[in-house]
Amino acid sequence: MSKNAQAILDEIRALPPEERREVCDEVLQLQERQRQWKEQQAALRRLQAASKGKGLLKALLEDRARERARG
Repeated sequence: MSKNAQAILDEIRALPPEERREVCDEVLQLQERQRQWKEQQAALRRLQAASKGKGLLKALLEDRARERARG
């Protein structure tokens, strides 16, 4: 553990029990928001990949249609 992290942990341990509980609750809420954000990012990446794939397929089909029209 870094010196900075240790100093923060020591400060938290020195807090009165109620304040320590509040800090812990805040940390847990931050962790939950971070987890939700990561899930949202993953969902966005899946949508982007699906959209990109549809665009490529559409372009391929249009290109083939143009080739058939020429030929």
